[in-house]
Amino acid sequence: MVASSIPLVPAFARDSSGAAGIELALGAVVLLTASALCFDLYSRIRADTAAARMAVTMADYVSRDTDPDGDDMETLGRYLHRHELGVPADLVYVVSAVHQPPGDPLPEAVVRWSDSSIRIGEETTVTESIASGCPQFGAEGEAATLGGFTMQPDEVILIAEVCARLTREGSLTGTFVAGDIYRLHALPTRDPGQTPAKPVYADR
Repeated sequence: MVASSIPLVPAFARDSSGAAGIELALGAVVLLTASALCFDLYSRIRADTAAARMAVTMADYVSRDTDPDGDDMETLGRYLHRHELGVPADLVYVVSAVHQPPGDPLPEAVVRWSDSSIRIGEETTVTESIASGCPQFGAEGEAATLGGFTMQPDEVILIAEVCARLTREGSLTGTFVAGDIYRLHALPTRDPGQTPAKPVYADR
């Protein structure tokens, strides 16, 4: 079977009709496209896993303090972006405090405050787009749809959301494969009787 196919190789090489060149070009395009898709899929999985860890770290940091320092939060966010994410991406952190008012039946939970000031990226328009389209939780005073969260009456939880979009350096096909990355983590406040204040930034 192998011996009978060998004569086809010189014949393919001598083909001057142009079909062989077209087939080679199409094959190269298919290989390059498949390689780009595989690269982007790997980048997506890596970034998604890292974003989950980043959300846990940010939520844990904010839950420790009743008066979180926005500048320290931003320093932490940039550190995580640089050392944890590992994939070039524009990034927005959204941190919210959500309160469950008491009642029977329980009323809807309410967003006490929400902060999306920590934005990391080269273009303001990109981070603005991420900040407006990615977070699940609304602005201060709005009802919060908590989904799978179960809260006790008068409980306050802190929710850290990480919203990221891979850049051209981190994604060969743009958002075709990677899309926007979204992960969140929620923790109760360390002091049940004290709701952490909204972060304050020195330059804002």
